[in-house]
Amino acid sequence: MQTPAPITRPAVDPRWVLRPEPRDGAAVRLLCVPYAGGGTTVFHGWAAGLPDWIDVWLLRLPGREVRLREKPRTDLIRLAREAADALAPGLDGPFAVFGHSLGALIGFEVARELRRRHGLEVSHLTVSARGTPEIPQSERMSHLLSDEEFLDALDRRFRAVPPQIRQDPEMRALYLPVLRGDIAMLETYRYRAERPLRCAITALSGSEDQEAREEDMRGWRHHGAGGFTQHTYRGGHFFLQEHRAALLGLLAQDLARTVVP
Repeated sequence: MQTPAPITRPAVDPRWVLRPEPRDGAAVRLLCVPYAGGGTTVFHGWAAGLPDWIDVWLLRLPGREVRLREKPRTDLIRLAREAADALAPGLDGPFAVFGHSLGALIGFEVARELRRRHGLEVSHLTVSARGTPEIPQSERMSHLLSDEEFLDALDRRFRAVPPQIRQDPEMRALYLPVLRGDIAMLETYRYRAERPLRCAITALSGSEDQEAREEDMRGWRHHGAGGFTQHTYRGGHFFLQEHRAALLGLLAQDLARTVVP
C-alpha cells in the first residue's frame, strides 16, 4: 500500500514573518504587529503564553532586525499592501490580527488589503492603544522636526524614548530613521471609508494613556460587523507589557470564539 504524500502548507515569506513556535496544525493564526520603533521582540514570550491551537506570526517590518538594510517605510497604505501580498500565500485558514499603537492601524489596513487584493477575511481584529482610524494625526507632523525636537515630542506623547537613543550616537543612527519613518506613517495616514470588516473587534486601552483614551477607542465599533468589545487596563500607553498574562488570556478567549462559534 502506497504511503500518502505529506500535506504541504503554503509557505509565508520569512522576510515578513517570524514564527517563534511554528504550529502547522493550529486552528487559527495570530498576526501580531508592533508599535512605532518596535520589532518582533515586542511580542517575546507570546507564543509560549498562548494555547497550542494558536499559531503566532510576528510581522517583520522593513528597517529593523533581519531587514535592517532595507529603507524604513513612510507610507502606511503602501506598507499594508506589501505585507498583505507577502502574507496571503500562507493564509490558508482562519487568521486574526493584533496591533498595538501604530501597529493597530497597520493591522487594520493589512486586514482590509487582504480582503481587497486577495479575498481573505480576518476572523478577529484586536486594536490596542490607538484610537479609531478617523481621528487625524496630521496636525502634529513631528516627524519633520529636528532630531532633538522629534525625540522631545515623542517623550511628551509616549514617555518611552530610551535614554540610550540620546546618549549613544551609534544607537541613534540605527534607531532614529526607523522611529521617524514609523511616526511619518502615523502622521500622514488618511482613513478611507469602506464597508466594515466582517469580524468582531476588541479594543484595548490604558487608563492613563492620553494618546488613546477610552473614548477614542469606541469608534472602532463601526469597523467590524461581527460585534465589539472594549477593555481598559491600568497603566499608560505601553500597558501591554505589565498586563501580558491577562491580555493573552483575553486574546485566547476571543480567538476561541472564531473557531468554536
